[in-house]
Amino acid sequence: MSARDAVIDRPHPLLLDALTAAGFDATDVRFTPLRSGTDSLPFAATTCDGDELVVKVRRVGSRSRYPTAAWASARMREAGIPAARVLWHSREACVETCCPGRPIEAEPPQPQDLEAAVRAGEVLRRLHTIEVSSFGQLDGHGIGQHSTIQGWFLALPARRTPSLDGLDLPGLLNYTRLILEAEADRLPATAPKLLHGDWVGRHLFTDGRRITGVVDLESVRGGDPLAELAGWSLREPAPMSEALLVGYFDGPLPTESLLPLVLFRLRIAVSLLHFHVSCDDQDMVRLRAAQIQADLDDLDHGHLTAVPRIAPDPHFSGRCRP
Repeated sequence: MSARDAVIDRPHPLLLDALTAAGFDATDVRFTPLRSGTDSLPFAATTCDGDELVVKVRRVGSRSRYPTAAWASARMREAGIPAARVLWHSREACVETCCPGRPIEAEPPQPQDLEAAVRAGEVLRRLHTIEVSSFGQLDGHGIGQHSTIQGWFLALPARRTPSLDGLDLPGLLNYTRLILEAEADRLPATAPKLLHGDWVGRHLFTDGRRITGVVDLESVRGGDPLAELAGWSLREPAPMSEALLVGYFDGPLPTESLLPLVLFRLRIAVSLLHFHVSCDDQDMVRLRAAQIQADLDDLDHGHLTAVPRIAPDPHFSGRCRP
């Protein structure tokens, strides 16, 4: 997350109440808006005592995920992962520590960003040692929505998607769902591990040598670690994906992991495409459609790749990034 220039002169009472409930002096606190998310409006907060914090408030109509973030923060920190510490939360707001360093979001990536991506892969491998009891999005007790990997994998809501000029989205998505349903039984029968759920560079902080912070924990879920690698590769430039894989694996990607990785990529790309449609972001919709088509073609010809053939342009940042 990166701060804007403006400091709020008259902060919303909910921000002040959250800080007070967390045990901080809310007098003369400086609030600076940060990049907003799908469910939260986050603010950097500096207290009169010099405490550097992040305060989040729930968007109207969105689900409250702060109990989940608090549970995940504790589990990650127990495993030695530098996750933001959730100091207080309710259904409406959350107060957490501010992670040092800067987010990994240079476009195009610089050598230091590639090195940070390697370190991110090492941290991610540690995260994926944490076992959970079920699959899917987790609640505040770490319980997921699905008992099987297939139930989680195929839990894509049926949504009507309009076609774009020269692009038959309904046909593409219907065919992709058929492929996912046909191939779901080929997923490995692995026990669910804790996944961040939105593992991208902007949610990881670095001081140039190591990962200093992992933020935005509201989307954690139980699942197959390959899904986390697939999600990163769809949203980061190819060199960043290659660097993450170097840090995550001791050697090359295991051969038996390649098909599940591509299947997870397809599944996540479909979900992202629906999200971009909801934002009316046609450029990102076309990117996701191209990624889906490329993986479908590769599946058909048996030429699977660990990194997508079509990756985001490092010079382009979509208007609507989940």
